[in-house]
Amino acid sequence: MSDFHSDYKRQLVTAAGALFAAPDASPWRKPRRVRRVPLFAVIVLAALLLAAATLAATGIIGFGAPVKASRTPGQERPSVTAGIGIPVAAADGSPALVQPLAISVPDPGGGLSWGMRIVRTTRGLLCLQIGRLLDGRLGVIGEDSEFNDDGLFHELPASVLNPGTCVSSGVWTMLSYAGLPAAGALARPMTPCLAPWLRARASSPPPCPASDERLVGFGVLGPDAVSVSYMVNGQLHTVPTVGGLGAYLVVLRVPPKLAQNVPVLGGKSGLLGSFPIGAGKGEVVSRLEFRFNGHPCQTGFDRDPDGPPQCTSQIAAGGVLSANIPRGLHTAVALHPRRVAGGFDLEVTFTAPAAVTNASVAYGVQVTRPSSPACGDGGIWGQTIERDIARGQSVRVTEFVPQPPGCRGTVKGQVILGAQTGALRMLRGRDRTIGRFTFKLPTD
Repeated sequence: MSDFHSDYKRQLVTAAGALFAAPDASPWRKPRRVRRVPLFAVIVLAALLLAAATLAATGIIGFGAPVKASRTPGQERPSVTAGIGIPVAAADGSPALVQPLAISVPDPGGGLSWGMRIVRTTRGLLCLQIGRLLDGRLGVIGEDSEFNDDGLFHELPASVLNPGTCVSSGVWTMLSYAGLPAAGALARPMTPCLAPWLRARASSPPPCPASDERLVGFGVLGPDAVSVSYMVNGQLHTVPTVGGLGAYLVVLRVPPKLAQNVPVLGGKSGLLGSFPIGAGKGEVVSRLEFRFNGHPCQTGFDRDPDGPPQCTSQIAAGGVLSANIPRGLHTAVALHPRRVAGGFDLEVTFTAPAAVTNASVAYGVQVTRPSSPACGDGGIWGQTIERDIARGQSVRVTEFVPQPPGCRGTVKGQVILGAQTGALRMLRGRDRTIGRFTFKLPTD
């Protein structure tokens, strides 16, 4: 706890003592009438004692500035029709349609509990927000180099969304973060403190306290989810999912075997009712249980041999929901290469044959680079176009292709239209190529 906290507690105790200081206990003084304490003093004392109790219980003395959004370079800036969108306005006129969840998970080190909520965006996404809880509010504590370690509670607005936690409706997602500081702030372009097991460099932020590193797992599994299970010191713990979205949140200390990886927000997602979805080893959740039309089933790598059967798509039998990409779509592609430092900028232009009205569908451009000793391993590169697009609209995208010295060959490209599970996550096998192009790297 900071010196500021200690000084504040000392001032509370001093103030309370001044209000109710006992008279000098002298045997030679004549007896006096008992002094009556004014009602105002009683009220002030009650407020002081309440403040002291709150401080002792939470270590928080007040609210600081709210958390501000940070933007990852290269990602589409969110707007009503682009990127992940912005929060949908609620029917009562409030700026965001937020769904609080009845989730309150104790922190392994004590203090404020952790909570979770769902924010719906204008592009049809469900975005998950997690953080510490105070008076029903979700936020970040000023510690672990957040907010200059001011020890205050900084509320997390609904508008501050992490694209990695946003999924389309009808999609399950399981997210995990091994090495999230206890302050409660999810990943951002610049981490305020460095995981203590990573080697520090001159430009590195200060190290996080090892006792503040958390292993956090959270997600939504759909209305048929019943519970999730996880292991702690060889003991299996099971918690029920919450609400119609099948939400869950698990907060643990980082196990020693995981305290060697770079902390990162990661996970997997897929279509509801599509199995297997299972949790892989090394993730937070080891077993998941569902109930489809009264029929229980389980999945994961730590299944109960005496439990219900393995979940399959036949058991789910609910019909997999995903965006339908029409067959037979095609568009002409115009290519305008421009030499730049280190290679070429390929300006790709095409006319959209179908409309995109939310984040469940996106156009994309992929290029396959030549592979050779001079060119390197080549590989497939590209980008998705994360914004609403009208049918017949002209779309222009620029993709950089490097040309190392001596690299020759042909770059092959394609324009695709595909279904997504969320922002920047296109579903394999649910995309269609609607146009192609090639570019031969010059020899001079």
